[in-house]
Amino acid sequence: MELTTKEEAILSGQQGEANQIAMALLVDIGEFFEADKLIPVSSAHISGVSYLTGGDGLIDQLNLFVEKEAKVAIPSTLNPCGMDRNNWEDFYIDLEFATKQFEILKYFEKMDVTTTCSCTPYDFGHILTKGQHVAWAESSAVTFANSYFGARTNKEDSLSVLSAAIIGKTPNFGFHLTQNRVPNVNVNVEATIEDYSDYSILGEIVGNHFKSKSFEFGAIPQIEGIHNPRPQDLKSLGAAFASFGTQLYHIKNITPEQELLSDLKLDDEIIVTNEMVSETYARLQPQQEIDLTVIGCPNANFEEIREVANLVRSKKLKPGKEFWVFANSAQRAIAKSAGFVDTILEAGGKMISDTCPEVMPYDKKRFPIVLTNSVKAQHYIAAPSLNGIPTYLLPLKQCVELMFE
Repeated sequence: MELTTKEEAILSGQQGEANQIAMALLVDIGEFFEADKLIPVSSAHISGVSYLTGGDGLIDQLNLFVEKEAKVAIPSTLNPCGMDRNNWEDFYIDLEFATKQFEILKYFEKMDVTTTCSCTPYDFGHILTKGQHVAWAESSAVTFANSYFGARTNKEDSLSVLSAAIIGKTPNFGFHLTQNRVPNVNVNVEATIEDYSDYSILGEIVGNHFKSKSFEFGAIPQIEGIHNPRPQDLKSLGAAFASFGTQLYHIKNITPEQELLSDLKLDDEIIVTNEMVSETYARLQPQQEIDLTVIGCPNANFEEIREVANLVRSKKLKPGKEFWVFANSAQRAIAKSAGFVDTILEAGGKMISDTCPEVMPYDKKRFPIVLTNSVKAQHYIAAPSLNGIPTYLLPLKQCVELMFE
């Protein structure tokens, strides 16, 4: 991989050991993927923030960078941490976990990272443009950036994205290159897809169909049959896709990179029918009593919070039930000003910021089963490497009907 004179100087340690470590990692990644060079990126979104996922190893890693006086060179934000910083006790987080989590956030602050703690960076300032290069690590945000905005990022890991944030560059391979963004599978949607959860289910069906196929950069669907989706619908679709490793999708007449679409037959295809949607809902629906519902994976935007508020207005949470809505602090503040947060709280629901349903620890004795409206949450809450709690899915309206009276 060809380096500029300045990049060579960084690699040799002339700009400090932290920059040298970061540059060395980027060079190793670039050479492994046969990148020709490093390219500037305009922002970084950093994952690996929750103590649940990173543990003491994350603290040690961040401490190393801080001791070597690492600072980020570009606007850099954080993925969700493992708790609501302001109300962690209300969600049954113990003091030891909270102490460790605050320590992690302090390290990021010392590196000048903006501790926004949300999986939806596009909802609080990172508004992207077609062709813009960024370095993002949150899987659902990567898919949204690539697909909805037509921006360009690979799925960075927690260490590579921190290195990219410190240097302000990332290796030029994968989805940074136009030739790797061309769709390779067809998806023909004959089913009626309307609700937020319908889009999530669509991602589940398509992801399952192609998960055993071998593509260099994963399946890149070219989708027909979707009309007038809302941004949160495409967020839901992309989050479900991301659960299966898809980092980019295209929708005919909707997404920005229409010039990459073709009428030629692609490597594989699937026709999605109403029967397939119904069968998937039936497979994922709860079979027993559930006491906790979580909404906001990815974090809910203003419109989603409003939808919840309208559904729970004049209702009361059933005894013994809990209903949590996850939203970043910016979207929550907007919804608060419109009265929607108070409506949810008055009905007995809880609003939670800074974290997401996947990376916070649950009190498993209190909540042995979880309900959600998101395929991504359904996958990851149940993952043994995270909480390992059986998780089921229903559309938002049905979640409310089960939890409220």
